[in-house]
Amino acid sequence: MSLDTADKHAAFTEAHQLPYPLVSDRDAAIAGAYGVARLGGWLPSKRVTFVIDKDGIVRHVIRSELNIDRHIDEALGALRRLHAGAA
Repeated sequence: MSLDTADKHAAFTEAHQLPYPLVSDRDAAIAGAYGVARLGGWLPSKRVTFVIDKDGIVRHVIRSELNIDRHIDEALGALRRLHAGAA
């Protein structure tokens, strides 16, 4: 999810052959609800990854402005734990 347009998300999804949709939050309503909006959406949102289970419960939060690898590694670990717990 980002403040980018739906068209920009569609192009990114196609270019990278993502098997899932990306969410456009042009008015920063979602970012605001999760506490990551900056200046009401005038600036890019804080880089935060939320791992949310299929019941809509936030199970893990990763906060790091600069270390994208941390987001990837921690999110994958959290997803693996969720999957293992569901088995």
